[in-house]
Order: sequence, then structure tokens, then C-alpha cells
Amino acid sequence: MSEATMRQFVFSGLLLQDSLDTLEKEGINVRKSGDLVPVSRVVEADFNPRIWHDANSMASVYQAIFCIENTIRSFIVERMSERYGLDWWEEKVSSKIKKAVKSLKEEEQKNKFFSSRSDSEIGYTMMGNLGQIITDNWSDFSDIIPNQAWLNSRMQDLEMARNIVMHTGVLPQDEIERITSIVRDILRQIG
Repeated sequence: MSEATMRQFVFSGLLLQDSLDTLEKEGINVRKSGDLVPVSRVVEADFNPRIWHDANSMASVYQAIFCIENTIRSFIVERMSERYGLDWWEEKVSSKIKKAVKSLKEEEQKNKFFSSRSDSEIGYTMMGNLGQIITDNWSDFSDIIPNQAWLNSRMQDLEMARNIVMHTGVLPQDEIERITSIVRDILRQIG
């Protein structure tokens, strides 16, 4: 291999690495999950075995809720942006939800040393309010969601489970199975 070919090969590899790093920073997972860096110094031996077991059993529930909540956010943003443009939030979201989001953002801004949770208002919208945005704009979602009662019951169950898990509670196996089923139902419905 010539020196020029070798340089081109190395340069291409560096460009690829930089592109992958950029995608990861944007939240696009291009590497296997084993590449994620865990919180340092959190080891099983430091904790009560029951607490460690409960944390491990809720980790997959947290992951499912995190993913479905953000999938619903993306679904709302895509649908509303398609129909109303980039200003859909101002035009189509109730003042009650906007007020709650504004309050959360203002509270977060007091702690400038901490990173913000989102660049957009939808990232500050609570689970129950996500369902409310859909029902408030029902004509924009009724072709995908079977009916409001279906949506509301699933959103309520997800929100209750979310609050338990996010506040260090433990769900029994039958509720974990229900959340699994709900997540699967929503994914099938919204594609």
C-alpha cells in the first residue's frame, strides 16, 4: 500500500469516527449499547442486595417508558408539524399545558449549572399532557388512534407506572407485563 493510499485510508477513518461521534451527540445511536459509559463507582457491593435487585428489575421498565414517552413526543411533533408547520405549538396547544411547560423551563433555568432536558417545549410536556395534546387536536390524530378512550386508558396506565418507577418504586410482574403490552399496542398503532 502506498503512503498516499495509507493517508487516505487513515483520513477516511478519522472522518468516519467524527461523523459517528456527531450522530451520537445528536442522540442517534450508531454504536452498540455496550459502548455507553455507566455512572462511575456504582457497584453492586455498595448497596443492599434488595435495592440492587429492585433497581435491576426496574431498569428495563424505565427504558420502555423512556422510549415510548419520547416516541409519542416525536409522533405528535411530526404529525402537527406536517399539518401546521413549525409554529404548531403556539397555535394548537392549550394555554394550560403551555403554562405548565413554561413553569418547568423557568424552574430549570434557575439551575444553570445543570443541563436542560430539551431544546423544545414538547420535551418539557408531561406524559398526561401528551395525551391531552392528542385529544385536544383529535381531528389530526383520529385516523391513527382508534378512539380517545383507548388512548386515555393507556396514557393513564403509563403515567401511573412511570411515576412509580421514576420515584424509585417497584412494579409487580403483572404490571410490568401490562406496561409491556401497552407499549407494544401503542407502537403497533402509531407505527
